[in-house]
Amino acid sequence: LSPRVPCLPRPVHDLGCTFLNWYNFVMDQPMEDIRKRAMFIHVAIPGQEPGASDLASEFKFPKMKDLGLNLVSILDNLRVPRVVGLGNGAGANIITRFGMAHPSRVHGIVTINNTASVSLGRFVERLTERIKNIKTEDANKLNKKNVEKFAEAYKKRTDILADLNKRINFDVLLIAGTKSKYLADTDVIHREMLPGLCSMIKIEDVAEPLNEAPVRVAEY
Repeated sequence: LSPRVPCLPRPVHDLGCTFLNWYNFVMDQPMEDIRKRAMFIHVAIPGQEPGASDLASEFKFPKMKDLGLNLVSILDNLRVPRVVGLGNGAGANIITRFGMAHPSRVHGIVTINNTASVSLGRFVERLTERIKNIKTEDANKLNKKNVEKFAEAYKKRTDILADLNKRINFDVLLIAGTKSKYLADTDVIHREMLPGLCSMIKIEDVAEPLNEAPVRVAEY
């Protein structure tokens, strides 16, 4: 990796999305200046890449805590010392867990529509909506069976709220859409975190800031 690249953002996608969701955001015009100064390491959750075949029947889908914990292996393989973590939805929960498990490997994290609590059952409604919106073109096709396995892991996530201040010693930026079902969850994280360590930005009139207001997200 070139020493001229000072920042290495690492995006993790949401449930019902692929890494292309973050990739398209990064490649959009408002991110042009950041692209010149950064190298992005896009993460695809197992079986969630476009056109993925069914995960093997013997494959045990990782728990959320394991997804967060084991992301460090990518950095080790690429010999990347530290990154800026980016996460949206379920990916926000994963990148938060990664930072908590490996605080020395992050400069900070930016999360969108994050939650640090156990599932309240809203994922069923959210997943149904996402699957309806999955594109049918081969290039963008998501494997619905694999998406359901990711959803089940997200449903069974553990509560990490009480451990945030114990494990986080880096800057955290929380972004949430005011129409998002996870606005209240993000508010709870903000209130729990120590003053000065965590900031929160609410983007008005949208539920999914990354998709509905990418220009505004890019500003932060």
